[in-house]
Amino acid sequence: MAADRSETLAMVLAGGQGSRFWPLSRSAFPKQFLSIGDTGESLIQATVRRVTPLVGESNVRIVANALLEPVIQEQLPGVKVICEPMAKNTAACIGLAAVCALVEKPNSDPVLLVLPADHAIKDDERLRKALQEGINQARENDVLVTIGIPPTHPHTGYGYIKKGKGISGRTFMVERFFEKPSFERAQKYVEAGGYCWNSGMFVWRASAILEAFQTHLPQMSEGLLQIKEILERDGPLKSVAKIATIFKEFETISIDFGVLEHAKNCLVIDADGFGWSDVGSWDQWAESFERDGDGNLIKGEAVVIDSNGCVIKSDGRLVAVVGLKDVIVIDSGDAILVVSHEHVQDVRKVVEELKRRGRSDLT
Repeated sequence: MAADRSETLAMVLAGGQGSRFWPLSRSAFPKQFLSIGDTGESLIQATVRRVTPLVGESNVRIVANALLEPVIQEQLPGVKVICEPMAKNTAACIGLAAVCALVEKPNSDPVLLVLPADHAIKDDERLRKALQEGINQARENDVLVTIGIPPTHPHTGYGYIKKGKGISGRTFMVERFFEKPSFERAQKYVEAGGYCWNSGMFVWRASAILEAFQTHLPQMSEGLLQIKEILERDGPLKSVAKIATIFKEFETISIDFGVLEHAKNCLVIDADGFGWSDVGSWDQWAESFERDGDGNLIKGEAVVIDSNGCVIKSDGRLVAVVGLKDVIVIDSGDAILVVSHEHVQDVRKVVEELKRRGRSDLT
């Protein structure tokens, strides 16, 4: 039987810890399960809601560590979960998702929408339009599609993609991927034009990404094929231990480093702006809210005197801030973070230090 390419599955990656969102983001309740706005909807709930019109509720899968399955089911009752045995970065995670898709749909070669669970989007319809364009490309061609974001300013926290030859509409060949640049280099990219931010959202057929693994990560590819055989033979419930044994030997590497930067069949969709943010740090979280006349954002009970440009969030206790500028104060109840805007990307170092000290109660 010929493979059916019409089916589309959404693979929502929910295994990250979001360490730059400490002290609210913890290993047992990471960033994707937090609400960043006033609606109470978590980031992962919003991700599933906005992609469901494209694929249907029954075709959404969450890829995450098994330890997170209880909170996933609490927020998304009944959703199907693909459990990673351990964190191995995005290449292994995406490879496992592709294998599981082919095992689940043995007479199909489904298109996979690969979406981080912890991004914020302002215009859902524009995002779906870009994803649909990616689906159309992936159905007809052996290509690896990424959704590119038109850069609005030099940003050192995002990877960049240089657009190559135009294919159709807003779709281009990828000339090159660039990792997170210095400010000076990011400024050159923005001024030159022809570059997109790498959103980390991808579209491809399951077979296309697995062929790319075979070419660029052959050892991981061999392990993934072994996992596929085990799942087909034994089923998921009896395969857990065997899969974990194979999975733990996988290289810890991102899909960008391991595959996309080497592949020659990558496309980028220069998406119409849909208000994207990876909500990677507290200053980006603050962009979702209105500030007061002094440029301060206050969530919770606080006294703010002679201060401007500050972000204050308290989940219970009163926080007093006096004479500060461009400082972020986050009180989670059992820990307090105080960090300047300039060093907000370094919050993850706090988590690293707490782990070194053995403070698992705070990480």
